[in-house]
Amino acid sequence: MDQKMMKTLGIVIASFVVFILVLFFISSCSSNKYTYDKLEEKMMQVAKKYYEENEKELPSQDKDTRSYTLKKMISDERIQELTELFNDENIKCDGNVTVTNNNGHFVYTPYLTCGKDYQTTYLKNKIVENSLVESGPGLYETADEYIFRGDVKNNYVSFSGKTFRIIRINEDGTIRLIDNDGISEVVWDSKYNTTVHDSRGINDYIVSENLYANIKTVSDNYYNNNRVWSDDARNYITTQTLCIGKRSKADTTKDGSAECSLKLENQLFGSLAVYEYLQASLDINCKSTVSAACTNYNWFTSIPSGFWTATADVQTTDNVYTLYKKPQSSLCNSYSHLNVVFNINNNVVYVSGDGTKKDPYVFK
Repeated sequence: MDQKMMKTLGIVIASFVVFILVLFFISSCSSNKYTYDKLEEKMMQVAKKYYEENEKELPSQDKDTRSYTLKKMISDERIQELTELFNDENIKCDGNVTVTNNNGHFVYTPYLTCGKDYQTTYLKNKIVENSLVESGPGLYETADEYIFRGDVKNNYVSFSGKTFRIIRINEDGTIRLIDNDGISEVVWDSKYNTTVHDSRGINDYIVSENLYANIKTVSDNYYNNNRVWSDDARNYITTQTLCIGKRSKADTTKDGSAECSLKLENQLFGSLAVYEYLQASLDINCKSTVSAACTNYNWFTSIPSGFWTATADVQTTDNVYTLYKKPQSSLCNSYSHLNVVFNINNNVVYVSGDGTKKDPYVFK
């Protein structure tokens, strides 16, 4: 190889090396560019670290909250000035991290707003944005909550490795879910019933103080099953008030007045009340507990297996309503699935999904 060719080859190799270095430099600058997502994550890390160091400042009562603001994080020198982070003298952001006590578990939720450039999206707001309607299947706004009604196909949520359906957004912003698949069949209750003189079970959810129907014990044990639910998952599950009153087959109420005539406070997992099923139907002929028309335009009918409700038949002592397509009065000691119902925290942060079965909502 002559000297001229060697020189040319050297120039080509040197140019290639310079090109690679330039690409590397550009890539490095791009990957290190500070983003709003990174700031949110940083805020979360700072808040968790702060409350680890200051445990006495954590909310002590169920559903209590505390907030650590972005402004305070900066003044505490736990986060740099935003102009330095973003290398932008005009950047202006506000925000905080809220920590909520969910039955002794703590969930941290960030909120960040940077003018028109960025704002944290909560799942409840995304659901309303995607699904709110005034007619046809979708999310209906009532006086104090939002309810999914009709043959909706976009109320799926993926959580802790399972699929759930959204029943409604409660008045306090918590999101009410039901397990779409349920767990293996169980009996609602099988105690000896002195009225019928047989072990058919007693259809009282509360028998007396600290004595309950078997279905509550199964629900509680399921919540406490560490193989199914991690502490991280439990952080998001907030306590609820269960409506456990009884109703007749001919009852025409849909407002929960029958079921909510008896309540059980501070529960984690429970079962559906019949009025929640009735509210989901758009058929004007859905007029009573066991009306066949209630199966029309009702997304609950797409749940694949029959399951127990929390609502007993008031005209008996040993029957509770199961739900498969429509409610039917079933003996307490028969078998049906347990599809637990529970609420998740009001400020969970939306990550992805459009709520369909193929692309369910995912939250941070």
